[in-house]
Amino acid sequence: MEKYNLALVVFTWLTQASVGLIILRAIYMRRSSAGDDKIYITGRYILLTAFILLVTGLLFSFAHLNYPRHAFNALNNIISSWMSREILAEIILLFILLAWYIINGFTIKKTPQIIMEILAGLSGVALIYLMVRTYMLPSLQGLNTPAFPLSFIITPLLSGSAIIYFFLRKSEPELAIKYKLFFAIIFLFSLINHLIFRAFHHTLGVFNIYSAFYLAALIISVPSLYSTLKNKNVMSDVIFLNLAIICDFLNRVYALTYTNPAL
Repeated sequence: MEKYNLALVVFTWLTQASVGLIILRAIYMRRSSAGDDKIYITGRYILLTAFILLVTGLLFSFAHLNYPRHAFNALNNIISSWMSREILAEIILLFILLAWYIINGFTIKKTPQIIMEILAGLSGVALIYLMVRTYMLPSLQGLNTPAFPLSFIITPLLSGSAIIYFFLRKSEPELAIKYKLFFAIIFLFSLINHLIFRAFHHTLGVFNIYSAFYLAALIISVPSLYSTLKNKNVMSDVIFLNLAIICDFLNRVYALTYTNPAL
């Protein structure tokens, strides 16, 4: 795999994971039955994780450039370039998250959460839209299928719910199980979407590494979901979530590298 392509995959996946975490964090802040201090601390850790994911993704995007030191030139064509708009949206979201984290650190629980949640949420949704427009180009015919933009919606929800589950698994098990059920549903959509994408490329009958990982995730999901019915969190949950995340990441690899080697 060409190194610049892999950097692009990591960039898109981590960025969307950050957006999903921001959106699902808002749900956690309102559904948690823990004490105010506990909710605040967990929410702040989730916010920090979203910021780290976004920064890491941005750093990987530099590796996709031939001359990373000239990265600022990517903003020169905001009027005509979807990529320039995407980069600008990422920078805006980055500053919003940084300001939000700093403000929370100084004012504790006095800062109105709803204001920052709306700003970050709208910026994140706009960023994902611009990412879709950046890669849905006439010259990249392999990506011009309904399955590709849908994957940019599935990834935030899948990764965001998985990360929050890991945060809550021991401290708030009942709420964690609800996030796991949501994760399992989104994983099913991820599998169906992957199959649709492969059908468009006439590789549906080919068994490869992508098929193997999705099959493994499906198999391990059985004991994991059974434990959910028993209202328990077990080790198979961790294995299932990790496998499912790998599956979603590999699906992005398949879409952005093997089907489009020119990227």
